[in-house]
Amino acid sequence: MKIDINNKTVGGFTYEFLRGISLEYVGAAEFGECMETISRVKDGNFNSWISEWASTADRVSKYAEKELNAEDKLAAKNAFLRASNYYRMAVFYASHTDSRHTELWKRSKECFHNMIKLMDNPIEILEIDFEGAKLPAYFISGGEGKRPTLIAMGGFDSTMEEVYCWIGAIAAEYGWHCLIFEGPGQWGALKLNPGLVFRPDYEKPVQAVVDYLFSRPDVDEDKLAIIGYSMGGYLAPRAAQGDQRIKACIANTLVADPAEAAKAGLKGLSNAQVIDTMFGFIMRVNTPGRWSFQHSQWTLGIEKPHDWIEAYNPFTLKGLEDNFKNPMLFLFSEDDIIDAAAPSAKIVSELLEFIISLNCDRAVHLFTKEEGASGHCQMGGLSYAHPVIFGWLNQTLCGKEQKVEPDTASKEAFVEIFKKYGGETAEKKARELLDIVRYI
Repeated sequence: MKIDINNKTVGGFTYEFLRGISLEYVGAAEFGECMETISRVKDGNFNSWISEWASTADRVSKYAEKELNAEDKLAAKNAFLRASNYYRMAVFYASHTDSRHTELWKRSKECFHNMIKLMDNPIEILEIDFEGAKLPAYFISGGEGKRPTLIAMGGFDSTMEEVYCWIGAIAAEYGWHCLIFEGPGQWGALKLNPGLVFRPDYEKPVQAVVDYLFSRPDVDEDKLAIIGYSMGGYLAPRAAQGDQRIKACIANTLVADPAEAAKAGLKGLSNAQVIDTMFGFIMRVNTPGRWSFQHSQWTLGIEKPHDWIEAYNPFTLKGLEDNFKNPMLFLFSEDDIIDAAAPSAKIVSELLEFIISLNCDRAVHLFTKEEGASGHCQMGGLSYAHPVIFGWLNQTLCGKEQKVEPDTASKEAFVEIFKKYGGETAEKKARELLDIVRYI
């Protein structure tokens, strides 16, 4: 298939390719391997995507074993990490009822664990008790002694192994411990505990994670933060407002009301039969739509398209504004603003309004197309996100001065992009927001 880099719709083949190849930054992808594989994939064909990425993953995994047998542990470690990523990419479009769904997911995790065995400072593999279930987790050490710690979580469809590549490996380089976990509705938790679907009160599973961290002598309890990616932009803030032991929270990117976006996309339709019929057609012609419903059936425990709205209705941050006491950082990518505005430009203004309504210390940052970091959660430009994230964390929780101040042009670009996709109301809200929060 040909890659249309301008079409970065989440759930589409181009975005998922961008998402996978972005991990080259930490050694989890090779440009040549990825380009060769995608050239064999048939556009929009789920089976083609699954088989071709699995084939590449198989080859790289065998190469890793060969290098390990030859006692080249460095080459083997790097290849196992790439194979883990490629298996994750392969399984992405497999239905949860397909035997490949579990098989390829297991292979991804096995390769990651093989990589861990070859690390100089191995990652701890954990299971955290939660309401009779076991939540899988990784703990990455940032060094000796009591240190600041970042809880990192993905969203609707990411795995722990992928989140490690997004931020876990980098956190250690900045001297932060990082605990990555999968909670209700997420891959590892669902595989380990069938039926443990997404739930709105994500403060509950995160409280179990914090309890675990507070049992460790190497965690500085006064310097605990959380970051959530994609749907984690709802899950992490929801957790932070419910557990004040979390001293700072990063939403990448903010999802204040998932149901509202779903309702806007339906353009006022409410009849279940009409919604199911309409979406049945959409799934035949629209790759992201087909994938998102397929994955929702497993992670939300729904059966029909019209169940989507009802399932998402309890997921909201609205009404909880007064519970946010500790500092918040809101990261926006330009493409995320485009996606939010697609069903209704009003949603863009409401995101800004939600941040304005909070009384805690707030900061915002925008990643643009010019940087190549405009993709959902900065895919395509992950290296731009890390200085922003850890610069803010170190200033907020560790008292380190941020020496780089944004210029007027950056703030004006923030306003102009919100105006471009959200209209004049969003422009006014963006200017109002910058009057009361920090742009970093």
